Amino acid sequence: MKPNILHLDYETQGYPNLFDEGAYRYAKDARTKVVSMAWIWDDRETGEIWVPSEEPFPDEVKDFMLAGIPRSLHAHNAQFERLITEHVLGIPTDIDQWYCTAAQARARALPGALDDLGRCLALPIQKDRAGKDLIKKICVPPFEDDPELLEQFYNYNMTDVETERMSENASVPLDEKEQRVWIANEKVNDAGLRVDVEFAEAAAGYAEQELREISEELTRLTKGVITRPRQFARLKEFIEPIAVNDKAVRDAITREVTDRRTGETRTKTTLDSNARTKLLDLERQKPGRLGPNVREVIELLDAAGRSSVSKFEAMANRADEDGRVRGAYIFSGAGQTGRFSSAGLQVHNFPRSTAAEFEATRAKIMKGEPIDDAMTVLASMLRGSIIAEDGHQFVCGDWSGIESRVLPWLTKDDDAKPVLKVFRDMDRDPSLPDNYMKAAADIYGKAAKDINKTERAVGKVVVLACGYSGGVGAFNSMARAYGVTMTEERVQETIRKWRRANPWATRFWSELNAAAIDAVANKGTIKTVGRLDFYCGAYGLLTMVLPSGRIICYPQARLTEVETPNGGETELSAIKANWRPKEGEREWPRVRLYGGLIAENATQACAADILREALVDLTELDWPVVGHVHDELLLEVADDEVAEATDQLRRAMMTPPAWADGLPLNCEIWTGRRYRK
Repeated sequence: MKPNILHLDYETQGYPNLFDEGAYRYAKDARTKVVSMAWIWDDRETGEIWVPSEEPFPDEVKDFMLAGIPRSLHAHNAQFERLITEHVLGIPTDIDQWYCTAAQARARALPGALDDLGRCLALPIQKDRAGKDLIKKICVPPFEDDPELLEQFYNYNMTDVETERMSENASVPLDEKEQRVWIANEKVNDAGLRVDVEFAEAAAGYAEQELREISEELTRLTKGVITRPRQFARLKEFIEPIAVNDKAVRDAITREVTDRRTGETRTKTTLDSNARTKLLDLERQKPGRLGPNVREVIELLDAAGRSSVSKFEAMANRADEDGRVRGAYIFSGAGQTGRFSSAGLQVHNFPRSTAAEFEATRAKIMKGEPIDDAMTVLASMLRGSIIAEDGHQFVCGDWSGIESRVLPWLTKDDDAKPVLKVFRDMDRDPSLPDNYMKAAADIYGKAAKDINKTERAVGKVVVLACGYSGGVGAFNSMARAYGVTMTEERVQETIRKWRRANPWATRFWSELNAAAIDAVANKGTIKTVGRLDFYCGAYGLLTMVLPSGRIICYPQARLTEVETPNGGETELSAIKANWRPKEGEREWPRVRLYGGLIAENATQACAADILREALVDLTELDWPVVGHVHDELLLEVADDEVAEATDQLRRAMMTPPAWADGLPLNCEIWTGRRYRK
């Protein structure tokens, strides 16, 4: 019987910097070559090594690749192996032949990096961590060719492919629907986003100059204590003496941190973005409260933190000869939810704001003319730096309030039906009060139609910030983005009123928490809350089954009895994929699971499934999807196809999947040559 799965792993040499320029440019560079390939058939115990300098490419592998068997070529981060196979070895394959074990790991809430994955799963064979030194010597110029080092390198290559096969067998494989999503995403990566390379290079230069000027000003204001951006720790020298005698300042920069293993609580000083924003609020209330120049220093540090240098540099460094950046999207890259994330361009982290007069500002920058508040302006230019080909336009769809719709729908709670009715009514007649006005009406005790703009902003903040059991901190963090300023007492009262008006939400959090705990305590039984099912198997893998049938995984789930101010309670935790153990520790870090967090995971995952299905439908119909960000789909079509593409995109986004019956959907679609929000 012929084998039907081939596990393979390439080790390569190349002059482009793989991490700075990306896999597409690296693989297409004529100087890139394969040093070795390790491969192992799924039905054999041992693998083999191919060394190009010693023998021709193995016929059995080439014949198997050319056979075109779907899902037959397995690799960790399979995109790289696919590109090397096509561009370096010249062997054509189709995307659907490939299966990515890193994608499988991420989809199961496990680490995507092979070395972390092996450690997390405690595999008997693990990626050789010493291999990083070998890679620096063998794969990065100047290339070493010492025979002893090369022999070690070939062994390292073989260990990688054995670890990859073992890790694949240690978790739940992607089902056919998930595989179709991975394939669709790879097609988006292959299409790429065209960028304004000339402008990106000029903008990066502007940003670098602005950073230099910020560094000089920081040095002057702090007399050399802070000399460059991101030196937040040194800011403590100015803040901590004031905090000793000012409780509000002290509260702004301190957090209570509990060690999950020992239960010990300690006070930690932080100057993260939330703390800095609170400090600026205090300074505005009472100028001079923080002492001389401290406000200016915080604002300069924040301005530097908004630097767009890296993103503009990524545009320039990663663009192919046709000006397109490929490989920007990572399947299931965002933790438990299965949402996509991004690499290189980091499009998921682009600021929402878009420059109002993009072309005029671009012209200034291209001429080298000065611009005010360069960091803020450049950040607003990121989206517009992604452009359609000549003779083409973007057709972009954005789901309206998708999470605010999915959350109440998931509960199946009768008390949530009026919330869903608000969406259906406003979708039918946009002149009617929206859900934010309805939330504000509950808070201010007046008719929704009488809510003003300022009150609506409060309603929007409480809906977006508090749907997942968020408190004062979550409210204030969201409030800053919408210009809402309230005292802590007002915030607490606002949250209380919203919760009283939405009892379905508080019930949902409580029931989710109880169901997850019950599932772990009573392994092998199914616990249902709303449209979600919970199940925990013998090895502690807690799964939440979404309405789509996709599973959300909480690996190595565990119950612990803890003491709280209200007495003893049962706490549920699971490993956290994107955390790493501290040096010398063996146990993988864990995250506490609670109703609000589970509600957030379920809502974002369900919203992701809506996007996934539309993405697959469009790509399988050969519509040119070139991008997607959380609740957006971006097509790039010829000018004469804009009308048809708009209709097709609207159908794809507005037609709920069969499993989402009763979920009200709506979207906004815009067209244009430059990407925007």
